[in-house]
Amino acid sequence: APKRGGLFYGWYIALSGAASNFLIIGITLFGFGVFIGEFRQEFGWSVKAIALGISIRSLEQGVLSPFTGYLIDRFGPRKMSVASMIIIALSLFMFSQVRHLPVYYAASAIMAFGQSLGGFSTFSTALVAWFQRKRGRAMGMIYAGNGLGYMGALIVAAMVGGMGWRGALLGLGLVMLVVGIPLSLVIRDRPEPYGYSPDGEPLQPATSAASPGGGRPAATGMEVRETLHTPAFYLLVLATAFGGAIHGPWAVFSIPHYQAVGFSTATAGALVAAYGLLQVPLRLVLGPLGDRYGRRYIYILGFLLAPIGMACVSYVSPDRLWLLLPFFLFFGAGHALWGIGNHTIIADYFGTKRFATIRGLSQSLQLPIAIVTPLFVGTIFDQGGSYRPAFLILAAIQAVGAIWVLLIRRPMWRDVEASRRTPLVPPDPSAVR
Repeated sequence: APKRGGLFYGWYIALSGAASNFLIIGITLFGFGVFIGEFRQEFGWSVKAIALGISIRSLEQGVLSPFTGYLIDRFGPRKMSVASMIIIALSLFMFSQVRHLPVYYAASAIMAFGQSLGGFSTFSTALVAWFQRKRGRAMGMIYAGNGLGYMGALIVAAMVGGMGWRGALLGLGLVMLVVGIPLSLVIRDRPEPYGYSPDGEPLQPATSAASPGGGRPAATGMEVRETLHTPAFYLLVLATAFGGAIHGPWAVFSIPHYQAVGFSTATAGALVAAYGLLQVPLRLVLGPLGDRYGRRYIYILGFLLAPIGMACVSYVSPDRLWLLLPFFLFFGAGHALWGIGNHTIIADYFGTKRFATIRGLSQSLQLPIAIVTPLFVGTIFDQGGSYRPAFLILAAIQAVGAIWVLLIRRPMWRDVEASRRTPLVPPDPSAVR
């Protein structure tokens, strides 16, 4: 169990979350793009047919998110994270035996359940409880693991080259069990049982009591029913859906895009890995900026910078390598800012009491865009042999997402709490003349 003294234990959770995200996202998202070409070559499947599996993952994750969010809030992120690693490993074993589309779709559904049950959801649920003032910094650290996940494309490509795609999937499933489960066991649900308040401050006696029903101390925040009657919730749903319109498809189709414009598989994997390495320092540096200047503002800025970079990479080719520089700068900074804001803003506005459930509901309401965008990208490529038109359209959609955040008028949860704690001061009789 965590002990007082030394490094605040919340940072160990953040570091383990970064490693866990690197593992899960590197394999199931960025690295999975390597298998698209393998499936096409061996089975003759269209990109649209393969993309349907990705849409199934998005559909199931969205449908299950409120349920799995409830499970995380009910049983704690630690247990759910361990279960998630086991289920994802099983899906990778199943992918290794794929020979027909129905089996591919079934494996996609199992992977979606594992991703929805754990991964970023569990670690972020723990972190918003362990941090408040430094929440952006902590989320930047864990989100840096997502950036390292881009290295997954390079690693998976090397494994496929050395072991074949079936052998690579079996090996990746074993890695998920051997490495992923110990990382999940680092999670502790809340800091109060270990003598801390959020951010590592000493626990005040008034806040150390357990909840009325016993067990861990009660978190503060809005109930789900209250949140669903708040306009800010639906504006955040729209913003996240519009922002994810480009980030999700780019994660999957980045390697196929580089291949389509003339780069080799090895070079495509190296470019994706280089972008991921850039994301690590960007997310570590930009996370604290949100704590200092306001996470809402950096969230909005992320919506505006990323589309510029996406427009640049849409036109990149071996003859136009210079476009990689503005892509790395604009899309890299925009992606980092958007991601940090996206993963903290639910807790910032609605508190941590029902964080996982509310975040799950938010994801479920984003389903239409999450389902349509991979199919849209696949259809555009099958018809024209280029990903560029799809990427340009999705970049424009993301830029519009900034509008929804600007329309939010609700105060942050910490301000709501502060106003509730401020006592009403009666007028001073001596001041009355």
